[in-house]
Amino acid sequence: MLRRKRDRKNAAKENEMAIDKPLEAKRAPNKNRPHHEPPISVVITGHSKASEDDLISFVWRKAKVRLMNLVLTPASATAVVKSQDFPKLNGLNGTAFAGDRLAIRSITGSSPAASALKKSKSKRTRQLVSSGSTSALRSLSSSSAPEKSPSAPASSSTNETIEKLKQFLGSRYHSESKFLDLGSLQQDALLREMGILAEASTKSKMFPALMKVASLHYPDVVSVNLSDNNIDSVSSVTTLSQTWPRLLNLSIANNRISTLKDLEPWAPKTKFPDLQELVLVGNPICQTTYANQVLQYQSEMVTRFPKLRLLDGNPIHPEVLAAHTSLPFPAFPPFFDKPETQQLIYPFLEAFFKGWDTDRAALIQQVYSPQATFSVSLNSSNLRSKAVPSKSDSLKWGIYKKKSRNLLHVRSVDEQASRSYVGQEAIVAAVNALPKTRHDMSDSSQWLIEGWNLVLPSIGSAIKIVVHGKFEEPQNKSLTRNFDRVIIILPGGSTGVLVVNDMLIVRSYVGSFSWITQTNPISTPNMSTAPTNDQQAGPAALPNQDMQQQMVLRLKLETGLNDHFSRMCCEQNNWNYPQAMTSYLELKNQGVIPPEAFA
Repeated sequence: MLRRKRDRKNAAKENEMAIDKPLEAKRAPNKNRPHHEPPISVVITGHSKASEDDLISFVWRKAKVRLMNLVLTPASATAVVKSQDFPKLNGLNGTAFAGDRLAIRSITGSSPAASALKKSKSKRTRQLVSSGSTSALRSLSSSSAPEKSPSAPASSSTNETIEKLKQFLGSRYHSESKFLDLGSLQQDALLREMGILAEASTKSKMFPALMKVASLHYPDVVSVNLSDNNIDSVSSVTTLSQTWPRLLNLSIANNRISTLKDLEPWAPKTKFPDLQELVLVGNPICQTTYANQVLQYQSEMVTRFPKLRLLDGNPIHPEVLAAHTSLPFPAFPPFFDKPETQQLIYPFLEAFFKGWDTDRAALIQQVYSPQATFSVSLNSSNLRSKAVPSKSDSLKWGIYKKKSRNLLHVRSVDEQASRSYVGQEAIVAAVNALPKTRHDMSDSSQWLIEGWNLVLPSIGSAIKIVVHGKFEEPQNKSLTRNFDRVIIILPGGSTGVLVVNDMLIVRSYVGSFSWITQTNPISTPNMSTAPTNDQQAGPAALPNQDMQQQMVLRLKLETGLNDHFSRMCCEQNNWNYPQAMTSYLELKNQGVIPPEAFA
């Protein structure tokens, strides 16, 4: 009995093993497969000042997490993320964002959004995988495309929309100037034919989709026109700053921007850090809000766009630029050791540059000493202004390179000697090979001129003139360049002045902002009028310790005096720098400065 029970038990066990073995074999591979957790629904708050694309881009940039099925409301945003991504997203809790701080929490249980995402099997269009613009394209295509048969591919309408948007952009893009004209979109025949501007639901998704296509095919745009689009807030076009953050020129003319709040989505300086020209003409903000308040209007715009130089076609006022510019050392007014020096230099330079622009040979024969020395150096490595294309700038340096005596690049002693031109004949031959120029001295803000008397060992009393300014080359499509020039003059010759040394440095145009006076500003007289004694500024208040130290350093560099004597000179002249320099020159001419003052 016991034996039969044992046999039946063993047989049943063998049958059970025989039945289960194939199942185990089938299930074995599943043990090595990763276990996929269901997606997690999240609620995000603290985003009310930003757009949908701003939030998506911020989360991706900071945590490398994609927000899927995002639904944005002013109060909160709901989205779905992969379960393995939630810890990274949760790490953004409390992070500063758009003037607020993000708060993130998960929704317990299976939400409809998570269930929908889990069931979805459709593949995303690979060409446009990225932040919210892909979904905008899909929604746009599904809303604007006519109904297709169920057998048609799911992505066909999306591809058709992309092609039409490419066609539209191609008709609006100017490749030579890298300019994209997006003005009067409502009137465009192709967009109206597509029907994407007919309803609010598709209209709101049109611009993000357009920017996504544009970023793929026109990544080098530098100028954009958004005029005549009924824009009342840039939140509807905020993706422009994500598509081309290095934009240089932007027009939002003839829209409905009325307050600074309407520009708030572009307010952070990181949105358009290089923007140099902005046009808001035809908007209430400049016609009503800031009417007759030019300086305040410009100041508000420069606060938001730090490199702005043209607003509504007008240059930014120097006072506004100075107020928004931080320099390691303050910019001082032009320096002249005495009024008589200034009265001599301005008329001389006016005549000098007029002759340089019209007849260089006659100028040199008239005012240059027979033993005069001239050299030109090219500084092609200075920072360029992006308002002047660097490519066209650099292509026309050729003749300057051939004549340049820049000692950083010309290492050969023989070559250095051959590029220092001595005597009128050699100087005439050298300067006539340089491009024709036009120096406009009518705008004193573009010029910085200084001068003082000195004694040269082999020559005697002389005046050193230092000029920083700009000129145009008419034959090169009025290409603008900056220059620095040091001229040593003596009394003599038919004009009463002889040039004994002329050193010219040519560089790319960067403007004149570096010498806008920041401390104790003194107005520079017009170039055409020599100043009088009545125009001299009165005594200024004593500067603070930092200013005093900078003044000592400047005097030390200018004169060669050591720290102790430089400070003594400044103190004895009540920290008046021009007066200190004049005292130094007088004492030096009298030969009473001891040798240890220069040790």
